[in-house]
Amino acid sequence: MSRPSIVLVVVIFASWAIAEPYSQHNGRQLMQAVYDRHEQYPYVYEEQSMIMIDQQGNKNTRKLRRYSRVTANGNADFLLLFDSPLDIKGVALLAHRDISGRARQSFYLPAFGSKFLLSQPNHGGRNDDNFLGTDYSIENLVGDRLDNHTHIRRDDIVIEESEYYVVDVHEIEQPESTPIRRHYIRKDTLFITRTDHFDDLGRLHKSQTNHDLVKVHGGSWRANMLMMENHQQKHRTVIKIDRRVFSADYVPEKVFSRAWILANQTPVDDEGIPL
Repeated sequence: MSRPSIVLVVVIFASWAIAEPYSQHNGRQLMQAVYDRHEQYPYVYEEQSMIMIDQQGNKNTRKLRRYSRVTANGNADFLLLFDSPLDIKGVALLAHRDISGRARQSFYLPAFGSKFLLSQPNHGGRNDDNFLGTDYSIENLVGDRLDNHTHIRRDDIVIEESEYYVVDVHEIEQPESTPIRRHYIRKDTLFITRTDHFDDLGRLHKSQTNHDLVKVHGGSWRANMLMMENHQQKHRTVIKIDRRVFSADYVPEKVFSRAWILANQTPVDDEGIPL
């Protein structure tokens, strides 16, 4: 009579192990698994609508293109290029991160001529900079490497009947300090659907939530809508993905050069007339 019971226990344990493959992972291992599953595709082109909603509910919509490319040696390039409205048409955010994690970021503002303005990245992501009036900082848009922070796993939770892993992100030199942000990772997809950002006093500053999830490649998922809500300033920015293409043809290496940006986005004078 004991043999079937042993088999039953083994079957139950095996099923639990399959359902919870990350149950023994620490925070860093969980985040690495998330990146490996969802961030590995090397060429991504997107057309986006960015909708800014202020405290009174007024909306301001912008159109932009996003290019991202990761090379075989681990270097990453990123370009955000605005197409409308006219007052920000041609504005570009260009970023490069090498395999060691060193990042270089610059702005192109057509109204200022052909110069690119350097921007020093803040790996902590705690600054209050709102890129072009949005609720996203440059760090929120570009992202960073896992090695730039310490990741600590917290107790799993259930939100609206879905189970989540919870991982806190800390300054690498201060793992016992207040977290910079907190990720909520759905167990069934291993996808981050919410990230809370905290200020220097540990207060909730912003929350990014990801919506309309679609399976795009193998076990990889993408969100077709993202929202960053600024709790302290009472406004939010919504990004909708109007088109997404995974293809090297849409993300040639040349688009990440200053020459390509200048050739395709001519400087303008003070009255908005191309020079």
